[in-house]
Amino acid sequence: MKNHRSLIFFMLLFSFSSILHAQKLAVPGLLQEVEVFRDPFGINHIYALNEHDLFFAQGYLAARDRTFQFEIWRRQATGTVAEILGERELKRDIGARLFRFRGDKEKELNHYHPRGVKIVDAYVEGINAFIDETANDPSLLSPEFALLDIRPQHWTWEDVISRHQGLLGNINKELEVARMVSLLGEEKVKELYYFHPFDPELTIHPSVPKDLLFKDILELYNAFRTSIKFEPGDVLPSASNANAAGEHDSSSEMLAKAPDLNFESPDLGS
Repeated sequence: MKNHRSLIFFMLLFSFSSILHAQKLAVPGLLQEVEVFRDPFGINHIYALNEHDLFFAQGYLAARDRTFQFEIWRRQATGTVAEILGERELKRDIGARLFRFRGDKEKELNHYHPRGVKIVDAYVEGINAFIDETANDPSLLSPEFALLDIRPQHWTWEDVISRHQGLLGNINKELEVARMVSLLGEEKVKELYYFHPFDPELTIHPSVPKDLLFKDILELYNAFRTSIKFEPGDVLPSASNANAAGEHDSSSEMLAKAPDLNFESPDLGS
């Protein structure tokens, strides 16, 4: 039987000493009571009595604040974007399934932290706790779900480590160098390219056909890494007034990544 412990929200106005609003929620899955202070910038400050509840609350709150973003991320990770956006996203989905993680869970997650399995499992449990709430009360969902006629689905630990958000940007440069080596030779490429302070081994393995290097071998990779773009035809005509029927005020939840990065969607750790 699941534990039902309280998660208490304190909405703050201007400072921690001025509480604008307090809300107490009974959330299945928590082991002990958790307090959350949300500052004027929409940032959650979580105070938990144990590690499980800390990361459970982080997942719950992140999913609560950005449910649609999380559902799109989940679909990118699982290769199910074409289910809602059609054939134009088929190559993305094929790429996502091609590059999905197939290794050992414990070895992978404990590489990040000695208790990585427990931490990520708690985080996913928190996400899914809020997803379950939306199943019982669809009014919790933002208008995008009605516009696309979809509902959020459960996350798994594989979704957390999916590679569509990974920093994998140099693969195009690797292919470019390989193509140049096949045309000009290793020594000439080292003269033309700046590899300082390293002296890399640029020999192409004999098993790699030269003509293969000049084909679009990164097509599925690039498709799977490309940002999703919605088009007017993606929206259900019958849902054109969904926003008016159920407005979702997120004006206080404008978030960005680090100050040195582009202003865009926040990452999973926010």
